[in-house]
Amino acid sequence: MRIRGFYELGHALDVLDGESHGFGPADIERVERYWAYGDMHDSTAGFVLRLRDGRRAYGEFVHWHGFEQDEDFRIDVEILEGDEVPSTPLREPVDPSAPWPPGGWSDETAHLDRLLASDRGD
Repeated sequence: MRIRGFYELGHALDVLDGESHGFGPADIERVERYWAYGDMHDSTAGFVLRLRDGRRAYGEFVHWHGFEQDEDFRIDVEILEGDEVPSTPLREPVDPSAPWPPGGWSDETAHLDRLLASDRGD
């Protein structure tokens, strides 16, 4: 059984660093909401993050599965203003006519917050 967002957040935490993205995993207090989608070819997810210093950020993760080719992934991050929630993807979607975010937003983040705590060693 796969828990939505767990796989993608785990990879994002491995990639995030303060120098490149403005914050790292240890700076994240909790996940406020997220969306996640995956199929045979890729996994994508977006996370609205509350940072320990009071800022909020949105991180978007895309992972192309390898199979016969090299795997690739990317994470894009932006700092949010106030209570803003992203209404468009950070990168041009493969299918601009598809609803965004795929699968819709979820506020049920307890499993992701546990992953954050274990990653920090809490």
